[in-house]
Amino acid sequence: MKRSPALISFSREHHSALVLAMRINRAGNDVHALAAVQPAPAFLADLEAHFSAEEAQFSATLATLPQLACRFADDHAELRALMARLHATELTVLPEFGQKLAAHVRFEERELFPALEALTAAD
Repeated sequence: MKRSPALISFSREHHSALVLAMRINRAGNDVHALAAVQPAPAFLADLEAHFSAEEAQFSATLATLPQLACRFADDHAELRALMARLHATELTVLPEFGQKLAAHVRFEERELFPALEALTAAD
């Protein structure tokens, strides 16, 4: 799907998040396999920066999309909580993190971004 220029960089960053989520999913609950796919602190820092950039860029527009805004904010809060536990090397949360990350990226790509694009196209 073709993205508006304002969203292209976010969509590109989503690809690496989905790749990680897929690797985590493949690892299942095997502790050794999970340890091998645990995201590096740099990846988690980049993900935090991605969240912050999205929040800054979309804040005004999201005010007109309350249901999507709520899901967006809740997802970011849940993922940040899981990321904090990953920073503390709690591998047990990795499967949940992978599932939540994949679901969040799909939500943004399939629901949020099309809604944002529709609003900006209407302006």
